[in-house]
Amino acid sequence: MEINIGRLYNIPKLDIDEVVTLTNIDQKLIKRLDPVKVKGFVRFNLSEEIEINLDVSGKMYLDDAVTLEEIPYDFAFKIAESYAEDDENFQKFVKKAQNTLDINEILWENIVLEVPIRLTKNAGKRLQGEGWELNS
Repeated sequence: MEINIGRLYNIPKLDIDEVVTLTNIDQKLIKRLDPVKVKGFVRFNLSEEIEINLDVSGKMYLDDAVTLEEIPYDFAFKIAESYAEDDENFQKFVKKAQNTLDINEILWENIVLEVPIRLTKNAGKRLQGEGWELNS
């Protein structure tokens, strides 16, 4: 999802209410990612910084830490950030030739932060199989 920065100068704020499909995901970290619901706004604040205020929710699929089965994991978080145009973090998200801000990169960085370190649906269960048993 790309936002024309020049357009932001002419309006008080740009409301966003979309479902975004992120395609370039790191499948070592997240196996699958359902389309992500994004709602909020982008605007220039009084300090002439681009203010991004979004509520993001969706479902990612991760490997079980014990059995390596795919487990669905719901997430929801809020993005409330401001970027000055000369900020180095802001430069990562802007395509200068087109004067656009790429929100997908900001979404991906924040989704990665939501990935739990370890996830299992077998917590507290004794695991065993043919000829083996997990004691601890």
